[in-house]
Amino acid sequence: MKNILIATDFSKGAENAAGYARNLARMTSGRLTYLHIVTLPVVDPMVTTTFVNDTIDDLKAEAEDRLKRIVEEDKGQGLAADYIISFEDIISTINEAEDADLVVIGKTGHRTFLDRLIGSTAQNLINHIAPPLLVIPEDFSGDLFGQLCYASQMEFNEKIYLAQALNWRKYSDADLIIGHIIEDFPLDINANEQYMASIDRDFQNKGYVYKNFAADVYKKGIAEFIEKEGISLLFVTARKRGFFEGIIDPSQTRKMINDTKIPVVVFNYTE
Repeated sequence: MKNILIATDFSKGAENAAGYARNLARMTSGRLTYLHIVTLPVVDPMVTTTFVNDTIDDLKAEAEDRLKRIVEEDKGQGLAADYIISFEDIISTINEAEDADLVVIGKTGHRTFLDRLIGSTAQNLINHIAPPLLVIPEDFSGDLFGQLCYASQMEFNEKIYLAQALNWRKYSDADLIIGHIIEDFPLDINANEQYMASIDRDFQNKGYVYKNFAADVYKKGIAEFIEKEGISLLFVTARKRGFFEGIIDPSQTRKMINDTKIPVVVFNYTE
């Protein structure tokens, strides 16, 4: 996490997320980059081009003034920080920032908590950015590293993402929980015992424990597991098919993520 990109719209949720991003930067000696997307105004066709351009200039100047103050405050606290102002969509801007190791965003808990920031691209965000995405609820104020959990269906080779979760575990006093939600009729592509033995060989049984939880529905099981185990940070891996498809879209999956009261780190699974 040497380069942390913080997407901000200056809302309360974004400010809360930025606070956690600063703590991560302190712990990892990382660099912060604040990203603000300037939303172009919708104007009457009769309005002059000069007026539109002046409005855009005002929006950019206001955002730049706020970002400069934030960066100056960070630098005053010994943090390395800068900012990006973009008129493009957030996916393009993030992907152009090739050195980002982590993207941090805040959520308000409302149905359209990302709409102002990324608009119609919300449903595609997870599957179209390479860096891990840390989503922090607006009202979360706990210890990010209290109890980490990597949620796994143990159905595909996700050890590369488990390794990244274990890298976060070094900042926690507790072992990472590899949480397996067992449904009534799970589809096991790999036998769980074989998969777990492979994990143990690769990671030498260090820094993690396995815990199973039975549930009728996977989404409901995750929420119950979080409460039962006192999870403070949940890791999931997004795929274009299956449970995590379109993790932030108008669907039951999005509702589950929106209702989660703890931060979530999403890894983007690639073949």
